[in-house]
Amino acid sequence: MPAVANQDKDAILMYHFPRATTIPSPSPFALKLETYFRMADVKYESDLRGKFSKKGKIPWVIIDGKELGDTAFIIDYVNKKYNIDLDKNLSELDKSIAHSFRKMTEENTFWASISYGRLVDDFPWLLKQLGVPSILTWIAKLTVRRRLLKNMWGHGIGRHNDAEIRTIAEGDIGSISEFLDNKPFFMGDQPTSIDAVMFGFLAQLVWFMPPEHWTTELVTGEFKNIAEYCERMKAKYWPDWNDHLKK
Repeated sequence: MPAVANQDKDAILMYHFPRATTIPSPSPFALKLETYFRMADVKYESDLRGKFSKKGKIPWVIIDGKELGDTAFIIDYVNKKYNIDLDKNLSELDKSIAHSFRKMTEENTFWASISYGRLVDDFPWLLKQLGVPSILTWIAKLTVRRRLLKNMWGHGIGRHNDAEIRTIAEGDIGSISEFLDNKPFFMGDQPTSIDAVMFGFLAQLVWFMPPEHWTTELVTGEFKNIAEYCERMKAKYWPDWNDHLKK
């Protein structure tokens, strides 16, 4: 797929980061949104230049000639526009449970596992994977990494030490594994919108973390049902996975 799509007037244009070598997007939010589009059978095209929105966010979309950001708002808009409801068979209790897991994963697990693992444990690996020239590594450390670490401090997760952060991440991942159990999809036998969220984030731990990172060992070892779940989602919604990897 080219870096910039020739937009079909009926398609949503999604702006996100360039492809990675082992996963279609290094951003869990972008992978979440792209997976949702596939689950909902919504036509979309990609602009892979890593262009940020006017609010400084990525991913974001152009739909109906309007710029929309925040994956939750985008999904809500698309659901209303196309009368889509992937959760129509869920009870109100199940919807509440799914909502709680989404908030935990996006606002806690993300920082304690994905962000910390990439930014603190092995930032040079991340830069290499993203194709950043080695000569620019020190600039990235002084700008991008410093800004993201500041965000982690503001969130609160960055105020803890390594052991405390790992405990937080392990607790979240363990809870996800316990709830998932041996179900085909997160809420049961049928896929629902929470599966786009969980796959977008958990797939990062399976396929895009530093070598032999403890998070990957966790989801492929003690909590291996998470890796098995990701394989099922990949097979169902990403049969063309390899076509969307950086060559």
